Amino acid sequence: MGDRISISFKNKKSESVVLFNHWGGREFLGVVKDYLKEIGEYDKNIIQTPFNRREPETIMVDFIRWLTKDEKRIDSTIYLGKDQEDGDNSDNGHFTINLETGEIE
Repeated sequence: MGDRISISFKNKKSESVVLFNHWGGREFLGVVKDYLKEIGEYDKNIIQTPFNRREPETIMVDFIRWLTKDEKRIDSTIYLGKDQEDGDNSDNGHFTINLETGEIE
């Protein structure tokens, strides 16, 4: 049993790998929203780094860092897949977070 879900980040140019969460459930989307609120909106005046440009691949790495920052070892229910078919999200499906609009699709 689980409460499986997966997410990815995207912009007009690319999409990140997929993060699967075996026990996350739809509550995991609230965690994603908290992260997005913390990093703030994209600032078009600061474009010198992949993070500042909100490149999906970099945002995924930073999200995992943020999500696991208090963990001594990553021994949890999260894992990566190349796309939404590369893991189990059978309970809640896959959600794509649009980094340009902040919408969860």
